[in-house]
Amino acid sequence: MHAKELAVAPPFRRLLDAEIVVAPQLDTDELGTFSGEVPRPDALVETCAIKAELAFRSLDVDCAIANEGSYGPINTVPLVPSGVEIMAFIDRKRGIKLIETLPTHRTNWRLLRFKAGDPNIPAAVKAIGFPRFGVFVLCSSDMDHPIKTGLDTLDDVVSAMNQEARRSEDGMAVLIADMRAHRNPLRMRVLRALSWKLAKRLERLCPKCDTPGFGSSGNRRGLPCEDCGKPTHWVHFEIDGCSVCGHAETRPRKDGRTTAKKLSCASCTPK
Repeated sequence: MHAKELAVAPPFRRLLDAEIVVAPQLDTDELGTFSGEVPRPDALVETCAIKAELAFRSLDVDCAIANEGSYGPINTVPLVPSGVEIMAFIDRKRGIKLIETLPTHRTNWRLLRFKAGDPNIPAAVKAIGFPRFGVFVLCSSDMDHPIKTGLDTLDDVVSAMNQEARRSEDGMAVLIADMRAHRNPLRMRVLRALSWKLAKRLERLCPKCDTPGFGSSGNRRGLPCEDCGKPTHWVHFEIDGCSVCGHAETRPRKDGRTTAKKLSCASCTPK
């Protein structure tokens, strides 16, 4: 529906010699939409896994992939938008269930409010990347019914903004970047990177049972303080694991750090 297969197919074909087939007549919008008609759940990982399971209803296959993404402002830095992409892989024959994630700051996500006739509307629309990047227009007092079709030109968007502002209870219209993959090249790029990450993980076999998908499954905290040597809340080891047999192995941090800063130590720097 949103052409995500264009991002997923190349790494799976090149690394795993696997073909990606889109599940026919499968509408996952019932699980939530970026445009707002269907509320999106907070439990993104669970929703992503459910999407993958739904593929087995319409295709006679052993493996399924699904994606879920979330974009918006960072709680600690409200003016900086960010996002996270989640990809679920299920092999029902081998019993493999994998979740890979990729956080990103590379996004054009914006949510802006304007009154009718505001001269800043055209510049805001262009700043989002329109027309290469899609946009939604909403009435601020009726956010459940976005305008997402017929916005082909800048004049179309400006006209829709003025229309929705005039019918709004507070006189404001809302302009939002369209985060659907087929209307957002930046998101498609992040999906491509996540697809490579997942395909590379599936290349790795469990050293104990030879099941594909051996990879990151968590971490262990307790990196020693650089001054007193006591454990801190910083990550000490990364953990790779198998989703089938449960075999796990620890490995050093990717950044090579072996001690934590004194300021992070509860013993050296008590609150």
